[in-house]
Amino acid sequence: MNNLFKFKTQVLRSAWLIAVLLYAPAVLAKPIALLVGINEYQNVHALEGAVNDVNALSRVLVERWGVAAQDVHTLINEQATHANILRELAALQTRSAPGDWVLVYFSGHGTSALDTNINLPLPYSSGAFVPVDLPGGKKLNELARANRLEDALIIGRTHLRPVFLALEKDRKVFVISDSCYSGNMARNVEKTGAAHYRYVPITLEKDTMMALSPAPAGRETEDNTFPYHHLVFLSAASDKEPARDIQGSDLMATPTIDGLPHGAFTDALLRVLSGEVAADVDNDGLINYSELHRAVMQFMESRSYGHTPQRLPGMAEDQTHAADDLILGRGMPRGGFTSVKPVTEVTVRLNGSPAELTLAGLPGVKLAGVGEAAMLEVATSTGSSALRAGSGDLIINASIELLTRRIEAEVWWRNLVAQGTPDFQVNIETNPATRGNTFVEGDKFVFNVRSSKRAALLILNINPEGRVSVLYPQTEAQSASHQAGRMLTLPEVEKIEVTPPFGMDQVLVLALPKQPADWQGVTTIVDPVSINHPMIRKLERLLSEQGGKFAWQALSVRTRAK
Repeated sequence: MNNLFKFKTQVLRSAWLIAVLLYAPAVLAKPIALLVGINEYQNVHALEGAVNDVNALSRVLVERWGVAAQDVHTLINEQATHANILRELAALQTRSAPGDWVLVYFSGHGTSALDTNINLPLPYSSGAFVPVDLPGGKKLNELARANRLEDALIIGRTHLRPVFLALEKDRKVFVISDSCYSGNMARNVEKTGAAHYRYVPITLEKDTMMALSPAPAGRETEDNTFPYHHLVFLSAASDKEPARDIQGSDLMATPTIDGLPHGAFTDALLRVLSGEVAADVDNDGLINYSELHRAVMQFMESRSYGHTPQRLPGMAEDQTHAADDLILGRGMPRGGFTSVKPVTEVTVRLNGSPAELTLAGLPGVKLAGVGEAAMLEVATSTGSSALRAGSGDLIINASIELLTRRIEAEVWWRNLVAQGTPDFQVNIETNPATRGNTFVEGDKFVFNVRSSKRAALLILNINPEGRVSVLYPQTEAQSASHQAGRMLTLPEVEKIEVTPPFGMDQVLVLALPKQPADWQGVTTIVDPVSINHPMIRKLERLLSEQGGKFAWQALSVRTRAK
């Protein structure tokens, strides 16, 4: 008996030792961070929110996410020189160990080769962060003439890529940038409040501009493939949008999480990371990078910022499913997360509109009071009426009758998805993703869709007039369940080309784990129909048969004329 006891004890000790050796890297893995924020530049106009961004993010990481204070390094204002930023980037290799999670955050001014007002000799599609000691005047012109802007800017391809490629070999990397990559506006929206942007329109002397080599033809065909496998990048704006700085003068109209100036993007990010904004889509108490991006984007869409946060890699490039990784390897801050619940009551603001008598009696519609946020806004001027989203984006210019139909459709789809209590995720994005879901007449794009569980996919489009069509499935073969994790590209053959009428379409993807026994009729809704059409009633019955166990995501697609 004693020998048997000794044998069992030795086996248990051996098993324990093997477990320690196997799982020690995961247990000992920790997050480390480098946070850079600049308000006061030497030769560039000042910002107000960048330093607050760093201070608030540092607190959230330590207090909510359990990151050790000594593992959070910050560079603020005069500390954030070109040399110091490069030194701290290089130090990430020794500050971290294999298996660790590395967070790098930039808040301040940015610029880009995509700015057509100048001809900076920067790698195409490579953004540049502006350090505090960016030289001005004669010195900057000399560097540009000598093709040495890497001595003045922190350039993505030149400085960041080698560091991140080295780190991701045996670490996970999360990079966040709240700065602009270009001054070219891709969106045409009306914004409320003063707009202050984190973009530096670098001005070079005429002789310098003349001396710079012309941009080579076809630069846009350079290899712009996302080069990483274990890195997730979240930026404030697409490659043609400036990012907004919420300054003190904006706070009355655009309050921030703590009442201090912040980057608009970082304010949204802080709200999600602190648990104020719901982000848990699949009700598992954790959030991954995909859920983080989705929550930040939806919050920013509810405000009039005019820029769309981007996540890289896009679905088509994410071969390792990096977007499914839990944030900093943990996925849950102290206090946990709240699940995402769709808002079913649609709040509408009336601006000089006689529509009140029409809208006041609509089920599920509430008229916004003074100072109350609104999801939709109706504005009427002589001879025309316009419906806009809370973000300020135009949905449609039309009669009150058509505007009312579109508002009714908004109530309809929100109540439709409110039935869902999913335990998995489905994601949809436009490709190219760099357009921020905004496309101009003649542009071509596709949708990429992926479900984390085997499911049949249903993709609906609600056009600016409030009519519904089925984008997918349209054949019996397409009605089959799709493999978990497999990306679907739609349309499968020919890309969608942007044509009139312009405005905003609401695209809704539904993932149904229980494959409907009868798709007949639903797959024939190719031409847009009203929400009262008999086939829409059938669609609703098919969804009710899922018992709430379906996943969904809504995506606003904006189009405009050239």
